[in-house]
Amino acid sequence: MPYAHGVHIHYETEGQGPPLVLQYGQYWPLEIWYEMNYVSVLKNDCQLILVDARGQGKSDKPDNPEAYRIELMVSDIIAVVDDLGFEKVHYMGYSSAGLVGFGIAKFTPERLSSLIIGGADPYEDRVDRLPWRNEQIQTLEKQTVEDFVAGIEQFLPTANLPPLSPRLRTAMLMHDPRALIAWLRQSAEWPSFEDILGAISVPCLLYAGEDAEEYSQVHKATQEIQDATFVGIPDGGHLEGGTWVHVLRLHITKIVANASPT
Repeated sequence: MPYAHGVHIHYETEGQGPPLVLQYGQYWPLEIWYEMNYVSVLKNDCQLILVDARGQGKSDKPDNPEAYRIELMVSDIIAVVDDLGFEKVHYMGYSSAGLVGFGIAKFTPERLSSLIIGGADPYEDRVDRLPWRNEQIQTLEKQTVEDFVAGIEQFLPTANLPPLSPRLRTAMLMHDPRALIAWLRQSAEWPSFEDILGAISVPCLLYAGEDAEEYSQVHKATQEIQDATFVGIPDGGHLEGGTWVHVLRLHITKIVANASPT
């Protein structure tokens, strides 16, 4: 496993074809991509590179907020890509990992073949999100990792989401609440990416649930990127974003195929 600025980053690969990095958002290790069938659906079309973000899964879990600066989160992806020997990759990120995708487009655009971002917009939302982040931090400060996972398990049925599989539950129990708190504190300081939208030159696919609060902003961003496609998921919220692979498959494989060298 590669190191990025002293942090060990865990990844796994599946399938064959053009390289597609997959990273999910806050709280979710790479096992979520298996859980939500992205691996089984996409592995015949792409070589999937599943990455545990720093602070998750089998990657290192620093408890210093400075370790979660967006530039470092981007460097983790590049370290994985370098470890595999690729010059360029397709990148797909959901929720906060979508912001990492915008970060790659900002800091290392030459490493991208295409960009697929779901459930995340590039605009400033720091003030709006602070109350939620502070509530999360206050809860985590009182929790063990077992408490944290139990809370997730109690929440999932209320969002009509499936229970954790044994494999995903085991991965979730690798979390460290102190690292999650550090991530929350630093991610609140991540910048807006609206200044780079006009400069993004690779094909982009942006998607969001029509009932999610970010829907209109994601749609707006698509209009500001020169070669971007937008997919809205009817009746979709934010939390069930991982369940949309069968809606997205053709869009994902099309953008990857069209942006890959022949």
